[in-house]
Parts: sequence; structure tokens; C-alpha cells
Amino acid sequence: MKKSFFSLFLAFLLTVFSFTSAFAMSETESTASSDEQKSTQTSNDQPDVTAEAAILIDAVTGEILYEKNAYETMYPASITKLMTVLLALENGSLSDELTMSHEAVFSIEYGSSHIALDEGEVITLEQALYAIMLQSANEASNAVAEYVDGSIEAFAAHMTERAKELGCQNTHFTNANGLHDENHYTTAYDMALIMKELLKHEEFRTIAKETYYEIPPTNLQSETRYLHGQHQMMRSNSAYYREDVIAGKTGFTNEALNTLVTAASEGDTTLIAVTLGCTGANHYTDTAALFDYGFANFKTMLAATAASVATQIPVMETYEDKTEEKGVISAMPAEDIYITVPFDTDASAVTTQILKEDSLSTPVEQGAVVGTVSVLLNGQTVKTVDLLSTQSIAATTAEERAAMEEAARNALLKKIGIIAGSVLLAFCILLCITRTIGKIRHEKRRKARKMARKRRLQNHNHSHNKHI
Repeated sequence: MKKSFFSLFLAFLLTVFSFTSAFAMSETESTASSDEQKSTQTSNDQPDVTAEAAILIDAVTGEILYEKNAYETMYPASITKLMTVLLALENGSLSDELTMSHEAVFSIEYGSSHIALDEGEVITLEQALYAIMLQSANEASNAVAEYVDGSIEAFAAHMTERAKELGCQNTHFTNANGLHDENHYTTAYDMALIMKELLKHEEFRTIAKETYYEIPPTNLQSETRYLHGQHQMMRSNSAYYREDVIAGKTGFTNEALNTLVTAASEGDTTLIAVTLGCTGANHYTDTAALFDYGFANFKTMLAATAASVATQIPVMETYEDKTEEKGVISAMPAEDIYITVPFDTDASAVTTQILKEDSLSTPVEQGAVVGTVSVLLNGQTVKTVDLLSTQSIAATTAEERAAMEEAARNALLKKIGIIAGSVLLAFCILLCITRTIGKIRHEKRRKARKMARKRRLQNHNHSHNKHI
């Protein structure tokens, strides 16, 4: 009996031990599998973006780091106002005053964003831009349009034309505020280009970073207007707040859904994220995911300053089979050269290579492309930039050539005259010297003859005296 009980107890222990070992092995394998999965989940994995269209670019180089339907036309809603702000900064002064017209105030849709500006009310351009960026004020956008171009229609055409100049490919604006219109559309890529240009303006950076602003009483409003920013990634009390965000604009219409353009900076790298056609708060979560991906994997690097790759090229001119140097031009890039590189790239991996002609022929215009600078990363070309002439050297005109030939003839005649005059002078001097020498010799001979006669006379007198 005891032996049977002992056998049963031993079998129980073996069963428990086997179960425990199997469980431990299973848990270990599960943990190892989990760790392996984490190790393969590197920062190189692209973000999961729910927006209908999105893009992430380097704000300095313009390089695209991520895109989803970035060239599909979409309704922008109020991110349109970024172009409105850009044209205001390019064509106005912040201290200028704007007077609200009837059209500017009453043409906006009922219930759309505004700060209750009234017809005839006067504010400054700076105040209007804060109203646009913080409160998305539609009537302020209209006022800016009229200030810049005289009418909303003319301003919308200006917006579209400026977008094309920036390289936008599928953008057409019909108003200054982004209220829905079937012919008012853009793309994620185009909006990124507009924000990229805006960031070059220090006034925009100053306005865009603020989340609070006050407009003091005006000629028609006795109370101060208090403006609060709507971009949740810039509000420190928001669940979506990020310290690295430096600028952005929100948008929403029923047709466009949520739209968002945002810029963020870490160190020397600034990125721009655009999300279009978002529901709920996905425009914020998508933007955060794009920035996390971008800053983890890429950085902006200065490849070369414009001055460091400046070079000189002689400019030659040929006339009647004779070639001569007309001058020397300096050539350099229009600006410092930046590239976007993987985050762990060392500066030593970046080199530059200049390609230019040994000489140029006239004419050479200022700003003309006279060579290139290639930027190489680990020996592979990643960017090529034009070398531009910093000055002009014109070809010699027929009139200038005739004048030069006339001057050359006159110079030759002058030289001949100088030589002839010098020869004549030398001849005259030589003649004078010769005559002088002749006179001296003649005088010497005359004196010699006189002395000879005197000696003969003395000798004769002496002989005569002896005879006496």
C-alpha cells in the first residue's frame, strides 16, 4: 500500500514538474518572441497614417520623407489662410491699417469662424494676421485680400499664381479663407511648399508661435478682443501638445473634414507635416506619428556654405582670330547647401565636387549658370546645385570695338610722334654737340696757328738781333 502511494506521489510530482517546465519554456519562448518582435520594430518603420492624404518634408531642403496620396487634389478648408498670410507678408507692412468693408464682413458664411469685426472698423495688418492664425477669422482674411489686391477675386487669382511660382502643381484658390467651393482645392504636397516658403519669414515665425494675443479697443469696439490659438499641438494644456511644434494652421469644413499643416523643429532640423481628410483627432495623432518618424530617422545637414565652394572663372573674347581675357567672374551657389541625411550620418561622409569650364566666352550675365556643385554622401551624388555668376561681363559691341581701334590708332600715332620727336630731338642734340665740338676744334686750331705765328715772329726777331 505504502509502495503504491509512493508511486502515485512520484508520478504527481513528475507531472507537476513537466507542466511547470513546459509553462516556463512557453513563457520564455513567448518573451523571446516578443523581444525579437521589438528588435525588428525599428525606427525605420513608416508611420501608420489614417489621413486621406499626408506628407512629411524637410522644411529646408524640401526632401519628401513620407507621402500618402500627396498629389491628390483635396479641399483645404482654413489651411488656405497660410497663403493669405504669405501674400500679406510679401506685399504689406505689419503697421499698415485695414478698414473692414461691407463685403469683407458680410460675405462669410453664417456660423463660420470670425472675431466679430464690423464694417468700417480699423485694425492693423499685424492684428489681422494674428486673428487669422489664432482664431481663423474669415472676415480678417477678406480684409487682407482687399488690402493686398483691392478685391477678394483679384486676391484669389494672385494666390493661385503665387502657388504656381512656388512649384505647386494642383492648387486653385477662389477665396482667401478656405470656405468651401468646388473649384477651391489643393494637395498635401502643395500645402507643404506654401508652409516651407512661409517659414522663411521671421514675422510669420513670431506670429505663428503664439497661442494668445489681444487686440485692444478699436474705433468701433470698446472692448479688448482676446484671441486663443486652436492648434492643439501648440497648447500646453492639451493632450496633443508637443514642445517641438513651432507653427501650424488648422482647418475644417464638412467637405474637407479636418485638415492640418504643422512645422516642428529639433536641433537644426525642421520638418513640415500636412494631413488632409481626417476624422476625429486623427489629424493630430497622424501628425505626431509623422514627426516621430521623421526626427528618429533623418536630420538636416549643412553640406557647404556658398562661400566655401565659390570659384573664379576667366572670361575670354575672340576677335579676328585673336583671343584675349576680358575679365574674371566669381561663381557660387545662390545660398548655402543643405541636404537631408539619415540620422546617424557623420559629417565626414559628405563631400563636394565642383564642375566648371576652364574659361567662358563673352557675354556672361549676372546670375547665369556657369557650373555645378555636386554633394556626395559616401561617394554617391545626392544633390547638385548650380553655380551662378556674381557679375556680368558684356561682349564688346561694334561701337566699342571701333572706339577701341580708334584709340589704338591714336595711341600708335602718339607713340610714333613721340619716337619721331625723340629722334629729332636726339638729332638736334647730336647736331649741337657736333657743332660745339667743331667750334672747339676750330678755336683750338686758330689758337694753335696764332701761337705758331707768334713763335715764328719771335724766332725771326731773335735772328735779326744776332746779325746786328
